[in-house]
Amino acid sequence: MLILYRRAYNLAVEKYINNEYKDKNGLWKDLRKEIRFQCEEEQKNKDSVYNSNIVNEAVLSAKKSFKAVIRNNKNDNNRGKLNFKSRKKLIQSFVIDRMPKGLNPAVKTLGKIDLTENIPSEAIGKSCIITYNKGRWFIQVQKQIQVKSDIQGRVECIAIDPGVRTFATCYSQKEVIIAGDNFSKNKLLPLVKKVDKLLSEKKKLEKKKQEDKQWYKDRERYLEKRINKLKCKKDDLIADLHNRLAYELVSKYDVIFLPSFETQKMSKKNKRSIRKVTVRQMLDLNHYKFKEKIRWYAKKYGKHLVDCNESYTSKTYSWNGFIDDKVGGKKIISDGNVIVDRDINGARGILLKQLTKAT
Repeated sequence: MLILYRRAYNLAVEKYINNEYKDKNGLWKDLRKEIRFQCEEEQKNKDSVYNSNIVNEAVLSAKKSFKAVIRNNKNDNNRGKLNFKSRKKLIQSFVIDRMPKGLNPAVKTLGKIDLTENIPSEAIGKSCIITYNKGRWFIQVQKQIQVKSDIQGRVECIAIDPGVRTFATCYSQKEVIIAGDNFSKNKLLPLVKKVDKLLSEKKKLEKKKQEDKQWYKDRERYLEKRINKLKCKKDDLIADLHNRLAYELVSKYDVIFLPSFETQKMSKKNKRSIRKVTVRQMLDLNHYKFKEKIRWYAKKYGKHLVDCNESYTSKTYSWNGFIDDKVGGKKIISDGNVIVDRDINGARGILLKQLTKAT
């Protein structure tokens, strides 16, 4: 079904790129019937499963993307571009218009599958997204949740200092929470090294491709499964860290100060002042995804997430305001009398800075 969805989407995109989406009167045509016919003929020739609903959703998705490009180009000097879906993309997805009743919501489309969670009753009959990611399938369904009311009583605040060596250092009036200390080095880096080794082995197979094509295909498939398994393990470790920390913070605190951690700017080769290994660890930790996760948790539990600026907080002594420009990459910060962990000092500085602004 992924192949069918991608094919229908790309056929629609081709029509939009070649300006074949309007009739003689200049009105937008409904491309679904034309593309349905073409896809059905192609699937018959391949003896593959055909589903008209999948094709319809793909065409509508392409139309939605095209309209978004037109809308964005009006305000952004024609920088937007409509692209085809690639089969090499790691994450593939398609839409089912109406989820049928029963324990298996996609039995007619995907065949027999086993679900790890129960489907909520309100999701039946509504659209859902089925995603394929590194050898695993995910079904995204609609679920109604009750969002908690606004903050009442005393307001508890906490500041987060994101980092690489330590994923997040959180400082409040009553405690310090250190999450993911050396997490990337101890947990992720060993997995990444194994993936690199397997990728290198996969690349070396190219030399033996012509000698035994069947052996090459089997070996490549085996290596791909191992690579995906390791990547999934890494993704699960990161997601677990994100979820645990986000839930703990929204359970205890009402206002969370989270500075913008601009990993893209810091990782650019021409401007960066950090090493390649550090850049890789930073990107693996996926701070942006954590920000989106904690934003959702805050909305769900009626808490407030405040975006803030962390400039000079890691260089500034939080106890007297003096700026130390020579702190470099040291793990501690000290003026000779007071010695403090640098990340804790940074988190405390963020909290003081934001509370001072508020008052």
